[in-house]
Amino acid sequence: MRLVLAFALFWVSVNLANADSPRGDAIADLIAVNDRFNAAAAAHDADALVGLYADETLWIAEGEPVSVGLKGPRELFEFVTANKGDVTHTIDHLFVSDDASLAVMIGSVDARIETMGMDATGTYLFVLRPDDDGWEIVTDMWHQHKAQ
Repeated sequence: MRLVLAFALFWVSVNLANADSPRGDAIADLIAVNDRFNAAAAAHDADALVGLYADETLWIAEGEPVSVGLKGPRELFEFVTANKGDVTHTIDHLFVSDDASLAVMIGSVDARIETMGMDATGTYLFVLRPDDDGWEIVTDMWHQHKAQ
């Protein structure tokens, strides 16, 4: 019984220490970035979506060479929002460096644009870094899954 109690106290202390670490704080902040992405997409707010990205973002779109800057995200989000598309991201994997200076978020995308007859799923990968206002996306790579 003492061994179980000692292990439980050790486990709680390790998890509480991690929750107060830069990495623990970053996880909550990164989940908030995903929530802001989904809220901006639901509001059809292309400017708010683009505002999540660094000016020098690496944009890796399916079937295209990598581009640098905000042109790729702006074109996609203006198209989606102008057509009242419904886009949501879920987080399936989240990796944060020990010093919370870099993060990788990988997840699922559901995208529907009724006016275009589009109902698709996909996978996204974000690389994020902290900035003065929280976290910003510095790399966005995505692909659409094949229709089943």
